[in-house]
Amino acid sequence: MSSKDIVLSDLKLAIEQLCLHLKIDKSCIWTDHFERQLKQINDLIEYGYVEENLYELSSSVRAVYGGMGSFNDYYYPHQSKERNELIKKYGSSRDLSSKVYDLALKLKQSD
Repeated sequence: MSSKDIVLSDLKLAIEQLCLHLKIDKSCIWTDHFERQLKQINDLIEYGYVEENLYELSSSVRAVYGGMGSFNDYYYPHQSKERNELIKKYGSSRDLSSKVYDLALKLKQSD
């Protein structure tokens, strides 16, 4: 398994965990974006990829970060038992958001 395969696998896991958080908020506009990224990752893992695919994925994931009204500004203040369990198990959505961004950026870096 190459280092890119490991980063891609880690990114998949981080996005899966982030999506669990986002789905709690029925009005979250970002869930679809991350689910599309997850589908793309699954396709790359299943069918293979070239470096350009990883650059495109990295850019697509990171496109919602930065600027006013971006995903960085998303905050879901409501506490629930389900949300607290997710935080205990995977960390906060903010922590996962940072992890997703960092892993996506890492896909662009050379081995």
